[in-house]
Amino acid sequence: MMKTGMRALALATAGVLTLGLAACGDGAGKEGGTASVAEAAGNVATQEKFNHYVEAFNKLIDDSWGVGNNFRSYQQLDIPNKSANDSIYFPENITTLEGAIEALKEGRALRGGNQANAADAAVDKLLPTLEALLTQWKTLDPYYESRRYREDNLAQGKAADAGLKSAYEAAIAGINEFDTALTAYLRARDEAQLAAYRAAGHGELASLMDAMQKADHFSDSVIEDNKAEADRQLPALEAAVAEVRKAEATLAADDGNKTEFKLIADYLEGMIGDYRDYKQGGSDRDRESVVDNYNRAVGQMGDVEHPAS
Repeated sequence: MMKTGMRALALATAGVLTLGLAACGDGAGKEGGTASVAEAAGNVATQEKFNHYVEAFNKLIDDSWGVGNNFRSYQQLDIPNKSANDSIYFPENITTLEGAIEALKEGRALRGGNQANAADAAVDKLLPTLEALLTQWKTLDPYYESRRYREDNLAQGKAADAGLKSAYEAAIAGINEFDTALTAYLRARDEAQLAAYRAAGHGELASLMDAMQKADHFSDSVIEDNKAEADRQLPALEAAVAEVRKAEATLAADDGNKTEFKLIADYLEGMIGDYRDYKQGGSDRDRESVVDNYNRAVGQMGDVEHPAS
């Protein structure tokens, strides 16, 4: 799942950027009680629904333009203690937020299976909070952009401060609940896909997915600052990354996945290194770098070629 270093906001997670499924070996996924890919992922409408949901989520947690980043920037303005003589640059990204809302509505309109029930319920709660925040942005952005605050001694801005912060907090709470539902779906789907790859003899792809799943849980432990759990998971993660390196070495030079395997392994090894830096120095920047490298690996997964269904 893609994660973001919103450290002041409980650090949310998101999903793989696309939900294309390789169906090979799907029926073999029941071994050991693991659901098949079809059972975990749902029908075509469900998968398309989650494509929209993941697109929306990644916009909402974008490191530059997401809700959490804008909230941090707004808090740093300290509007209650500002004056009309100050130069105030109001943080917002109306276009990104509108795009996220549109993607959520498109996904919600699709009639998916039971796999989407929790996510749909989270979206129903999230959408009103995002629309309330968007309304605040559309009201306050022209106020600050046109410097009207110089004429009213920042009265409108100060009057709106508490309400805007409440709107941010409600939106972030909704994003975190949405995250929980997305993560549950994506992890179940990926576990089924991993079992299917193993059953079908696609060992190199199974190794890659196994490493990414372990990195997913490891990064959660780092985000939660649970060093004991991260340390417990670390040996298995390193072993899984080593398997990705072995798989990379077996791929032909002209195999389209060879570069992707290398880059993903590089990012995961960088993530491990960042964690050890964090343990040594305790810097939040190093902890966020763990998440950044994980996110880069997730992004690279979107370029990995899968067997045709």
